[in-house]
Amino acid sequence: MLLELQDVRGGYGGGDIVKGVSCGADAGEVLCLVGPNGCGKTTLFRLMLGSLPASGGCIRIDGQDTRDLSPREMANRIAYIPQYHTPVFAYTVLDVVMMGRASHFSAFETPKAVDREAAFAALEKVNALDLANKKYTALSGGQRQLILIARAICQSAQVFVMDEPAANLDYANQQLLMEVVGDLAAKGYCIVMSTHSPEQPASVGSKVLLMKEGRVAGFGPPRQVITPENMEAVYGIEMDVVTIRDRYGTERTICLPVKDPAGGGMAGASGKGGKAPEGE
Repeated sequence: MLLELQDVRGGYGGGDIVKGVSCGADAGEVLCLVGPNGCGKTTLFRLMLGSLPASGGCIRIDGQDTRDLSPREMANRIAYIPQYHTPVFAYTVLDVVMMGRASHFSAFETPKAVDREAAFAALEKVNALDLANKKYTALSGGQRQLILIARAICQSAQVFVMDEPAANLDYANQQLLMEVVGDLAAKGYCIVMSTHSPEQPASVGSKVLLMKEGRVAGFGPPRQVITPENMEAVYGIEMDVVTIRDRYGTERTICLPVKDPAGGGMAGASGKGGKAPEGE
């Protein structure tokens, strides 16, 4: 198993936010984290990346405990891809991608030919080679997300952590991004991504980690985890989970919040006495 979490706990000093999470993902798999705001997804990511020390449990990457890895060794194994990134200077796309090579040379070295070659190869993997000489700040949101993925590829990591990568994208670019994620998994990368769309795991995910209040509410294949019962237990509203076939015969799973016919709004949220959702 490339990425393993065993009974992981951690928080920010006032008690654990993540409370005993166990899960894992291998090369070629996409692990989707799903759950409401404040359930601990971002905290779990910080524990995986080593930016927040775990108070209990163990995280292993390729069999090695992350506590035994130096920052440079961590960077060569796991890469973080944020939702959005705006640099201070108008770097070219190639420069931004080459920043992923920082862990491969010292602070006093400059990028070499091999680093440029790695950057071009990374851009080619996300079909963005034509953007190499453009200003990163002039790109669209969807294009920037592709470049951040290319930067992670250039980092030579095998595990990619993506925090709601489609959050700031329009619908078409969300679909294109999911295709890129699926393609990366097919190339052997391990993708861990959070999403507020419970439909995305069914289309691209190999496994789903469903979280509620810092704990595991479900873990396994999307078909077993994304169920009406689990969705209601986690989000506090009733949902129908429907599988249909599109015009090309491909199965699609859709999650539909159920509206109370009595006029009380979404069932579970208020119409059936459910608790109204809270923000982070």
